[in-house]
Amino acid sequence: MNAVQYSFNEVKAMFDVLIVSEQYYGKSLMACAYLKELGGKYFTVECAGFEPGFLNPLVTVIMKLDGFDLSSCNCPHTVFDLFEMGRRFDIVVTVCPKRLAEKCPDFPGQRLRLNWRHADPDKIVESRIDRLQQTRITRDNIKADVINFIEEYEQGKWSALM
Repeated sequence: MNAVQYSFNEVKAMFDVLIVSEQYYGKSLMACAYLKELGGKYFTVECAGFEPGFLNPLVTVIMKLDGFDLSSCNCPHTVFDLFEMGRRFDIVVTVCPKRLAEKCPDFPGQRLRLNWRHADPDKIVESRIDRLQQTRITRDNIKADVINFIEEYEQGKWSALM
């Protein structure tokens, strides 16, 4: 019997990805929306926060400008709830400061952990215009990280994870 050999580029696995931020309603939703839209053929994607929170209305506005309606998003679980339920994720991406990312548990079967450090637009205390501008910058930086993440996958950078 002859064994058929496939390269990583011929057969790609679907990876389960969890995107985590400080609170659920913000950066993790942005990253989740982009990864589902742009990388949905490679990844199943969920997001959670270290603690529940309210959807930042500026995130809703900024994402709507890029074609995403986040107004009906909800997440019933924190990252710790998912861990206690025994959920499995191949890749965990944190979109928060490193000091918070280190609090995220390692999930069973986790193969890769990434930290995309992004400023939290909720923490800006200047004018609404400044907060809106910073939220747009954060969105664009997260989108760039997602695109880079997908490109690395397509180029076979993660073949060792198979």
